[in-house]
Amino acid sequence: MPPLQDFDRDGFAVRKGFLTADETADLERAVREAQVAVPESSSLDRVGLVFKHNLFRRSKRLQDFVSSKKVVHLLREFAGPDFWIRWDQSIEKVPGGAPFPWHQDNGYSGLRDPHYQLWIALTSMTRENGGLWLQRGSHLSGVRGHGTQGPHVVTPADERDAVFVDAEPGDALVFSSFLLHKTDANSTASKRLAYVIEYMSMDHFDPYIDGPYFVAARGGEPAPEFVRYFRGRLSPATQLKYLRPRLERGARALRHGCAKLLGR
Repeated sequence: MPPLQDFDRDGFAVRKGFLTADETADLERAVREAQVAVPESSSLDRVGLVFKHNLFRRSKRLQDFVSSKKVVHLLREFAGPDFWIRWDQSIEKVPGGAPFPWHQDNGYSGLRDPHYQLWIALTSMTRENGGLWLQRGSHLSGVRGHGTQGPHVVTPADERDAVFVDAEPGDALVFSSFLLHKTDANSTASKRLAYVIEYMSMDHFDPYIDGPYFVAARGGEPAPEFVRYFRGRLSPATQLKYLRPRLERGARALRHGCAKLLGR
């Protein structure tokens, strides 16, 4: 694994062979079992892309994995000693699956603070099957403005600076939520599956997610626990930071609801 200063410079770090073959197979089984318990579709499910999120909330096996010593000891190098899980999802791209354009994950979440993505390949990720492209160092620009393209939020990126991540089952990638990334279409006859967990320092909070919140680590060691409050949740600075965005989001939802009611 590159040292922390390389992560600070590049915005990502790759850990080859992070999981053994048996661990990878166990994780895929746990993901598949949890997918069955999440029947609803994501708004991003389009043309061969299937997203299933908040799987860990329905799976004790996934809770054990995302807060395991192996995972916590990897993430503490980036997220600090105390962190919680704001989101997880399986991402499946079937044959013919469409591209997913350049974006930051903060473009979707609306958050102003960074979080850390742990992306685990459950199948091979290749250029042909729609594997992951990154923009090295793009996280240094902070949160960028995004437009929309169909169901996606998008932001411009220079293709010449793109870095492709070749990955085999069990390989892991940690990257900043500020890092620009995309995937291309799946032109093969096989599915591509990844499991992604989003970790956030307990100094930070996501005001758009309802509790309880799953703490993964305290003091750099596993401490799995669902809680109603933690220091980022209780911080007055955090509440003020998101006061205006929350009011604006609420106003948009109200306008949308009124328009639907009036048949517009």
